[in-house]
Amino acid sequence: MTDAAPLHLADAADRSAVAVRLGEATRSWDEVEARSRRLARALDADLGAGAVWAVLSHNRTEWAEWGLAMARSGTRLVPLNWHLTATELAALLTDSGTRLIVVGPGLVDLAAEAAALAGVERIVEVGDVYEDWLAGHDDAPLDDRPSGSPMLFTGGTTGRSKGVTRSDQSAVVSAWPRVWGGWGDLVSKPTEGPTLISTPLYHALGVAVFMSSMSRGLPVVLMERFDPVGVLDTIAEHRITATPMVPTQFIRLLKLSDEEKAAADVSSLRWVLHTAAPCPAWAKRAMIEWFGPVIYEMYGSSEGTGPALCSSEEWLSHPGTVGRASARVEYSIVDDDGNDLPPGEVGTIYCKRTDGPPEYHGDPEKTASIQLADGRFTVGDLGWLDADGFLYLADRRVDLIITGGSNVYPAEIEATLIEHPDVADVAVFGIPDPEWGQSIMAVIEAPDGHTVDVASVRAFATERLAKYKVPATFEVTDTLPREAHGKLKKRLLRDPYWADA
Repeated sequence: MTDAAPLHLADAADRSAVAVRLGEATRSWDEVEARSRRLARALDADLGAGAVWAVLSHNRTEWAEWGLAMARSGTRLVPLNWHLTATELAALLTDSGTRLIVVGPGLVDLAAEAAALAGVERIVEVGDVYEDWLAGHDDAPLDDRPSGSPMLFTGGTTGRSKGVTRSDQSAVVSAWPRVWGGWGDLVSKPTEGPTLISTPLYHALGVAVFMSSMSRGLPVVLMERFDPVGVLDTIAEHRITATPMVPTQFIRLLKLSDEEKAAADVSSLRWVLHTAAPCPAWAKRAMIEWFGPVIYEMYGSSEGTGPALCSSEEWLSHPGTVGRASARVEYSIVDDDGNDLPPGEVGTIYCKRTDGPPEYHGDPEKTASIQLADGRFTVGDLGWLDADGFLYLADRRVDLIITGGSNVYPAEIEATLIEHPDVADVAVFGIPDPEWGQSIMAVIEAPDGHTVDVASVRAFATERLAKYKVPATFEVTDTLPREAHGKLKKRLLRDPYWADA
């Protein structure tokens, strides 16, 4: 059986319309369709179904054909984080069993070094080499088969990244539009209008929103990197209806001048989905007041702990929640002894999926370590459920600070400090203390061209936090180790203090 229908579901009368653009670079639906079929043929001939390949590239229009070719060929695609070192990338290539890397401009040297370390023999550079590879294959559709899926790696915020496999990624190619369209339904994504993606496409959020848009025939506008004024201009120019963001992007938008914010036309927006990191309540409220009730929050992870979803109206009536479970998941809160906790009590968040728990690729011990006997699993988040079933996050267990016997959640302190005008970004964590067990440290990123008045920040915190939550130590840095998609690699800041503890 062959899959003769286009996977993107674009209307046949509109096949010449732009499907994806980045600046002046565009691809029509016809071009994406033909190129993805050629690439699927190339992957099938050179690797075969089930094989793993990787992409190391900034946001480009080719991501549309890469995602569709992955699905058509039944291969696994590893989106690589271009912020990583060659050694870190080599570990991902080795763990995943990658056999081929497609590399975007400016990243060939990094890819070659990582490939040499991992023993990957083939690199295909975007440009003439890549175009010749596609030109060597026709665009006839392959047979219907189990569709390919991304092999997403965990963020590495608490340790070495691991590839994740989930059973919901195993539909046949002909069902691909329904699967990704269904994800869009779960998170209330609009079914009309263009989508803007300014987050990097190596991250699960960008991949999911892109694939959902492609599956519904909705055009995508890409940005190579987030720029607050550029994002606002793009929303107005292209009448964007949907876009994913992360809380650090909200804060950068909110710290624009009043004149810049007043000049922005965001009236076309119907859906702004945020996830990946805790969002300070003041920032969430301010974004709803500015953009309107179009702000949605999603809780989830590469392991499949979601989605939980929260609309603006639900958040305003349940401030601080990350939402309620979707139809495919169920949450419970468990104490350290494995007992379920009642509403309102903080414990470890466990998730039960209708399709079963995830697996870490090639690591059965780690897979078993996150599960209970009944199939519930956790990624280490702490939180609680209220009586209405709304989920709230406290923090990651690894980030919890216990000082003088009191539990302190860094996210609460970070949400307070980030309001100070001298604070562009902040990380809070515990460091060894001979008297208190741990003391609280805050590392502050200064705004561009500004200095940080630490005494002012300390006074600001003292007015708003209990005394035992005020950081004992403040440090100022130029840049915090935060991923482009918003996750903070706090362990890089914290671990040196604990090396000899």
